[in-house]
Amino acid sequence: MRMPVEAEEAMTERRLYAPELPDSGGAVELDAGASHHVRVLRLRSGDRVQLFDGKGATAQAVIQAIDERVMCEAEAPSLAPRRSARLVLLLGIPKGSTLDDCVRMATELGVDEIALLQAERSVPRWDGARALQRVERLTRVAAEAAAQCERADLPLIHPPRSCSEWLDALPAGAQGVLFAARAEGALRLEATPEQVWCTVGPEGGFSSGELAALERAGFIVASLGSTVLRVDTAVVAGLGVIQDRLQALQAR
Repeated sequence: MRMPVEAEEAMTERRLYAPELPDSGGAVELDAGASHHVRVLRLRSGDRVQLFDGKGATAQAVIQAIDERVMCEAEAPSLAPRRSARLVLLLGIPKGSTLDDCVRMATELGVDEIALLQAERSVPRWDGARALQRVERLTRVAAEAAAQCERADLPLIHPPRSCSEWLDALPAGAQGVLFAARAEGALRLEATPEQVWCTVGPEGGFSSGELAALERAGFIVASLGSTVLRVDTAVVAGLGVIQDRLQALQAR
């Protein structure tokens, strides 16, 4: 049985990242990355797409011209609803491509910010200029993930800081949660905080000094089970646990 035309269009509609959407609609020039994506997908003038700006707005649009840069005519954008608690991933920088995987999956799971932590046992070391370049690349990774999972906003990715620097910057009203290997006890949240900082260490874990500093700052130490998890697995599991607890609080 053939599905309704509307359902077919919804399934085939392409989502493209356009960081600047006009408030009342109008012409939008796609950047080089999104324009390349249009050509890869073999889209044509007249095709409908959905644009998202990475800040929570989406707009229906029609491709007008495909040259070096693609031009679209966009409708007035609409805003996605805000979540009750802001979710931040405080992530000890892991090795290799694991960081890309963590950013991709954290974006899919709705994280609002990713705070990169230059932990004492993090193997990669980022200097100033290199750090900014890597953050830009990770933002592109997040944009690709957001397009795939139909998310309207992108997580804000912060350059690396030390544990003490991040704790000094911890906002009032934020509740930190530290998922540590072989910790005892499941996570419990008694009330919905303004922010939840989900904290996962690098491959070698946090040093004793970092663990002590996080606990002094009021971070709840919680378990993800009896086994030692890979960094990317711990990110997915930890974020899932926090979201489950937040949903339970909302349902009260």
